[in-house]
Amino acid sequence: MPMQPQRPQKSQTSRTGAQSGYTAQPPRGTYRDEASGQNPYTSVPHRPPLSPAERRRRRILQKKRRRRRIVRLVCTAAACLLLLTALIFTCVFAVRMLSEEHAPAGSFDSEQNSGHDTADTEADTEPALPEYDAPREVEGIPIRPILTETVRYPDTEISCPHAILVNVEDGQIVAGKNITDSIYPASMTKLMTVLVAYENITDINAVFRMTNEIIDPLYLDGLSLAGFSGGEDVVIRDLLYGSALPSGAEASVALAIAACGSEDAFVARMNERAASLGMTGTNFVNCTGAHHPDHVSTLSDIAILTAFIMQNDELAEIFGTYQHTTVPTAKHPEGILLTSTVFSRMEGGESGVCTVLGGKTGYTVQGGQCLATYAKHTVTGHRYVCVMAGGETKWRPVYDTIHLYQYYTASAAAPSPDEAESTS
Repeated sequence: MPMQPQRPQKSQTSRTGAQSGYTAQPPRGTYRDEASGQNPYTSVPHRPPLSPAERRRRRILQKKRRRRRIVRLVCTAAACLLLLTALIFTCVFAVRMLSEEHAPAGSFDSEQNSGHDTADTEADTEPALPEYDAPREVEGIPIRPILTETVRYPDTEISCPHAILVNVEDGQIVAGKNITDSIYPASMTKLMTVLVAYENITDINAVFRMTNEIIDPLYLDGLSLAGFSGGEDVVIRDLLYGSALPSGAEASVALAIAACGSEDAFVARMNERAASLGMTGTNFVNCTGAHHPDHVSTLSDIAILTAFIMQNDELAEIFGTYQHTTVPTAKHPEGILLTSTVFSRMEGGESGVCTVLGGKTGYTVQGGQCLATYAKHTVTGHRYVCVMAGGETKWRPVYDTIHLYQYYTASAAAPSPDEAESTS
């Protein structure tokens, strides 16, 4: 029987690694390199400390790198801005060229008109300024508010610091609050602007060429604009609506130039007209109502002006219109929709006893929110003028006006404030 080969027996030391020289591999976290005695997985290689001079040198290099990055970012941003500006100018130039190519005959936006000499074009298209000869003076008798002992002072019932309600039939001041104070009339000034322009422009269906020289300073001053464009041929009637309804400053200045050749000459005529109406507390400095320390008026003067204007049917229609669309032009083929700032805040019959027929709003930071309205009593048929100034919000003059019409107009249907409180 063949003998089985015997396996070599492991020494006793092979079973015990300590005796055979074999060492079991320790866990990874406890491994130590024989040469350095450090754990290569968790230990950070030893680095000699930097000298102070080397640290300073490296800090300086880091600052230089940061500065270079900032310079590169700034240069990149400037280059992008220049490219964007160049792109915008290129687009604008291309649009202008296209608009000039497709513009109808006789229209022009600049001094270069296709195929025509500039002087000849202006002579053919620019309407002549009408002479100031007062051909359309509004007929009527200005009411002068009369202060009597029966005036009521609703100081605690309305929030506006200045208010007046006048009966147009006899001029009696029905109610008021700080009625003798001087105020900044703001855009209520345009009541006089429209009146003087209407009286002194012979043909309100004539055409006026709007210019950027008129629009740009008004835009930079933050004044409200109706939306007319430079180079646009605008009918004078539309300028009247543009000044009265949306309170467009460019329409007001255009009316001044069309009537008198300059705003200064027009303002002088405005002050003359105010004196002729008995507006003794009024001094105009401009035709737009922009704030000026010397541009002042009084509640009673604005009441006189409002009542006088509303005696003219055509002016009453202008100031009593809710919306008006201008005549189409090359700049605005569909016309401009002009909306009244008065009737965009009220319908006119909120008081229940009076119907507002027209008016004008106004606002400056110094003068506050202002509102002048002209109304007819639905029962007695009496006409009233109510003027508010100094309101904190655009709604306060509206609420106060409705309150005065409701409780202080002569009507059996309108209860007094005491009666209203007793029944409530």
